[in-house]
Amino acid sequence: MAGAEALRAYHTHDHGSYERIAAGEAQLGRVGGGWKMDADFDARELRNVFGLFATGVAVITAVDPRGAPVGLTVNSLTSVSLDPPLLLWCLSAKSVGAGAFAHGAPFLVHILAHDQTALALHFARSGREKFEVDPSWLRDPPRLEGALARMACKVDALHVGGDHVIIVGRIAAVERSGGEALVFHAGRFGDFQARTQAPDFLPGSSDGWL
Repeated sequence: MAGAEALRAYHTHDHGSYERIAAGEAQLGRVGGGWKMDADFDARELRNVFGLFATGVAVITAVDPRGAPVGLTVNSLTSVSLDPPLLLWCLSAKSVGAGAFAHGAPFLVHILAHDQTALALHFARSGREKFEVDPSWLRDPPRLEGALARMACKVDALHVGGDHVIIVGRIAAVERSGGEALVFHAGRFGDFQARTQAPDFLPGSSDGWL
């Protein structure tokens, strides 16, 4: 109920009420004593915990220095900055396609639609041979049809993050279409069902909401 009241207060520009309600809701986030944190976790358990954070699904395409097309499915895609326009995603340090993502290299981000599970699974495989299905994909970088949105990027920075490389991309161009997104949660693909409209935060008015 408080969430609905907060939204009404926000959208009617009653920001005093909105802030009071939001502050009250924040009390629900206080750390309680009922949880027992497990410090003796393995990689499988950590992956299971990460999997509870629902994400969209994207396919990244590029061309490596030999001229071979590279494509991989990721759910680590994250917005970083509006000004300058930046995003990031994570690539396994063991990936055979790592050479395609040197500093300054171009790549395309495809945000997948709800009916593109087969495409997500196709590009989730390890290895190089992923473009034999459709010769029209052999472009620079390969462009996949049917995506909800695309972002043309260049590698802006590379950071080692454990067993992955964090790739920061500067966005040069975007395009989007209508439709529903493909969602990944707890090892399963599915659709997104909206319940509540989030406030339209103004730039700079939220500490962690982009």
